[in-house]
Amino acid sequence: METKYREIKLKHFLYSTFFVLIFFGLLESVLRFSGFQPTLPYKKFKVPAWMEELDPLVLARYQSFIAAQDFVNKDVYAYKPDLRYGYLLKPNLQLNVSNYSSPVFKDKLSSWTIVSDSIGNRISLQSPKRQYSEVEGRVLHILGDSTSFGWGVNFEDSYSQILKEKINQSNKITKLIVKNYSIPGFTSYQGRLLLGDKVKVKKGDIALVSFGANDSYPSIKSDQIYFQTRNSLLGKVNWSLNRLKLYKWLKSILHYFPEPPISETKNRRVSVEKYKKNLKFIFASILEEGGTPIFINICNDGEYGAAAETAAKALDIPFYNFPELFKPYLNKIHNFYPEKFVNYFEAYGKIIEEENKLIFLFPDLCHPNSIGHELMADILSLNDKFL
Repeated sequence: METKYREIKLKHFLYSTFFVLIFFGLLESVLRFSGFQPTLPYKKFKVPAWMEELDPLVLARYQSFIAAQDFVNKDVYAYKPDLRYGYLLKPNLQLNVSNYSSPVFKDKLSSWTIVSDSIGNRISLQSPKRQYSEVEGRVLHILGDSTSFGWGVNFEDSYSQILKEKINQSNKITKLIVKNYSIPGFTSYQGRLLLGDKVKVKKGDIALVSFGANDSYPSIKSDQIYFQTRNSLLGKVNWSLNRLKLYKWLKSILHYFPEPPISETKNRRVSVEKYKKNLKFIFASILEEGGTPIFINICNDGEYGAAAETAAKALDIPFYNFPELFKPYLNKIHNFYPEKFVNYFEAYGKIIEEENKLIFLFPDLCHPNSIGHELMADILSLNDKFL
């Protein structure tokens, strides 16, 4: 009799467990198929939940930004969490973004569009989606951060795309294909990972490398430590749990972003010593495969800019320091790109006369605007390595 009672209890337990799993499984399926994007509250804002993967000091920078701007920018919804890189661009994306580099000029600067292919590479609306799988012909690989991603401009207006068009017009025999692996916020550490995972350089290819601004940013832990933590056994279990939409939905109700921490630290996402080592590794790996590396220096000054120049010169790598290269063109831009110059002059007014960097850069004085991108392409096209 007691044995039968135990069997009944066991059956009830198993049935209950089964129905609970079915119930939560259905909820998970509904959330996934509905396109639910988990967010976490911060003050009056809703911030994409993937951002909690960021270092607290890096996240604090963004929290301060949205508090000052009084809105959450659309392009943060363009990314998804990734076990190796922290985050990557979403696949099959088409997102129109307002230019928010300054609240003063937000309504005066043109919006821009982020488009991605089926595997999460940024592409132009006009470009064939198969270009990242093509293996024939010379490839122009772009490894960098937001400056090479083309933040603030449409992809066809970024320097890599304009450069490709210029080279292909001058060289009718060999066509150049562009594969841009740049992601806003990436450091040289992610650059090393890209070379091992996605970027396949072959003889005759060219690789434009541009890391530094994010490497130098203060953080509690380095990018390397976060990578090792995510990819440990416990980290992978935690990562898998965090990918459940239901779990994220519950967190969005019960959890919120705390106030940004106020912390002084000498730690950087990538120390200057490791930054230099990462660049040398990237350069050497490209050379070993028969490719030609070129360093693009923009929004990367001070100690890290100097380290990049040292690393490039050690291996005789061309080093383009665009903030300096732009200067001789200050008085000529209105002749070279009259229509674009008029557009920016109308947006900024006389402020552009007081801060002449606005001719080439957006108001954050970091990201190249459409003039900056086209001028970068014009300068780079003069290098016979592209022919």
